[in-house]
Amino acid sequence: MKKLIVVLVCVAFAASLFAGCTPTPTADSSESAAAEAATSEEPPASSEVATETESGTGLIKIVPEGDIVVGISTGSGGYSWRDIMVDSMKAVGDEYKAAGIIKDYQIVNNTTNGDANEQAQIIRNFVDDPAINVILVNPNDNTALTEPIAEAQKAGKLVVVFDASADSPGTLQVTLDHYAWATRNVEFICETLQEGNVIDIYGLEGHPANAAREQAVKDVLQRYPNINLIQSQSGKWNQIDSKQVTAQIIAGGQQIDGVITQDGMAFGVLSAFLDAGQLPKVMFGDPGTAFFKLWKDLRSENADFKACAQPNPPGIGGTAFRLAISLAQGKDFKDGVLKDNIYYYTVSSFYTDDNFEEGWELLKDLPDDYYLSETISQPDTDALFK
Repeated sequence: MKKLIVVLVCVAFAASLFAGCTPTPTADSSESAAAEAATSEEPPASSEVATETESGTGLIKIVPEGDIVVGISTGSGGYSWRDIMVDSMKAVGDEYKAAGIIKDYQIVNNTTNGDANEQAQIIRNFVDDPAINVILVNPNDNTALTEPIAEAQKAGKLVVVFDASADSPGTLQVTLDHYAWATRNVEFICETLQEGNVIDIYGLEGHPANAAREQAVKDVLQRYPNINLIQSQSGKWNQIDSKQVTAQIIAGGQQIDGVITQDGMAFGVLSAFLDAGQLPKVMFGDPGTAFFKLWKDLRSENADFKACAQPNPPGIGGTAFRLAISLAQGKDFKDGVLKDNIYYYTVSSFYTDDNFEEGWELLKDLPDDYYLSETISQPDTDALFK
């Protein structure tokens, strides 16, 4: 079976390099503005909703009545990875709407990135909207959304969590194994370096995906006693902040041999080193045109520099959209597809100097605001279900 479709999506990467990182709130819909305020209508009682538990999974499957309208809470926005994620969901939503599979969809970003309380209110607005019967959530916190998600389920809304995890029993969660994803990157860095000083530029504080990745960093480094973690700072998953914090660390004067970081920040990190006339020996890199250009230049100069680049596909949003609609249509997963109600999306690509040219061929003729991403195809989605 053909596993994955690799797609290239254009995003506002340049804006993430040169503009402020706090986005303005947006509400995207092909027909109407996103949910703004609770209505006075009561949601349907749970006894009127078709629900069941999939045999052997513990997954609470709610089959919504009427036309499918999807409410999407992205948790945050305004920078490259999130823009690609939103684009992937719009692509799937527009496809399904044109085919008559859904009636509409609405996308709401947080005003304040990473704020779980604000996101909880967005979910409750979806609950109070009688038109919305499927809710997709990229959670900002593992536990803070448990109550609003439960309220949505009680109201007969199908809820699917994606990208990061949330403590919401019985809810389908669609994600990477972020621990395994980070483990692969950090192992490459440690195996290449063997000894020396490293810094860690991580993502948003408190975000479940970041927490899983940071646990992987800690666990891998414990196996390499000759590698010292000398600084760990948040780059907030954008190029501006990652460059600023890296520049501050470099200015401290300590020897830096390697960089552990995450997607959406590596270009900023490497730019800070180049501005300071320095280079780490090895680092994780963004799987996008801007970083690959710098990487190619360093390869041409025979610099003492190595990198790895593994996509964290923002297309996971589109993947979650496809799986959610299949559930909303009443389909059941095949045995063995889920692990504890989680569908783990497997990334198909990993780039190093050994296969750099493969990645470069995909990116070389494209602007800096392109990233490699992956979204499951509809045939592969169908293959997951009975």
